Amino acid sequence: MFKKLLIAALAVFVGVAVLSGTKLGSHLRLNWNKARTWAENQVPLETEIDRLKMEVANLARDDDRYYDQVARQQNQVTKLRKKVSEARSALAKQESFIKDLREALAQEGEFVVFREGRQPRSRVESEVRSEALRFLADERVVKADEENLSILEETLTANKGKLENLSLQRKEMEAHLLVLERELAQQRLKDQSKLVVDDGRYGNLGRQIEDARERVSVLKTKSELRGTVQKGSLRAEEDRKAQSQQQDKEIEARFGPIAPKKVVNK
Repeated sequence: MFKKLLIAALAVFVGVAVLSGTKLGSHLRLNWNKARTWAENQVPLETEIDRLKMEVANLARDDDRYYDQVARQQNQVTKLRKKVSEARSALAKQESFIKDLREALAQEGEFVVFREGRQPRSRVESEVRSEALRFLADERVVKADEENLSILEETLTANKGKLENLSLQRKEMEAHLLVLERELAQQRLKDQSKLVVDDGRYGNLGRQIEDARERVSVLKTKSELRGTVQKGSLRAEEDRKAQSQQQDKEIEARFGPIAPKKVVNK
């Protein structure tokens, strides 16, 4: 029995999939949309207003979730801000150390004096090169973190503003619904005092024209959106470290050339 039901369900699914790409399927969808629109129009306005009032009241239940999301975002900004600050401090110390090394290399001879000690020139040259390359890589990371922090801070500010407006927006919605409710009640009273005329066909046709106008408006808006939305740009990945010669040029461009010091004979 279960096997037969499964086969029948599969057949219906396949049939729907096949019809979806055919002219018949298109007409079926058209009729379904029309039927749904007609059904929605049969709901009394009083009932629709009551439903909207209920939905506005339900919006307040989402406040806690929104506040939680913004709180998490604020913690993320705080952590990233601390990380950037610490990284900048470390870079400053690293830069000072590199400059001291390069200043020591300005001395002549196979040995150079660095921080009250004599070191082989080749060793100091190797160390300054390694430290400089590490510094440049770390500096790129810090700059990327600073850009991300700027984006997060801007988004956080916008979200905090939205949180402040949630309650105000709900109150405005409630006020609009009260006005609609009063206007509808007044219109019902006016309708009761008028001579009843069989204008059902006119009203039905008018609603259909209004539906068609709404669909055309949505289509135009959709076309305009497609013409204005552009793809966001993605940041390119960091290039691999350049070859030895290019790295030397980058170090020299960042810290300047090494100027040899003249040895003064005492």
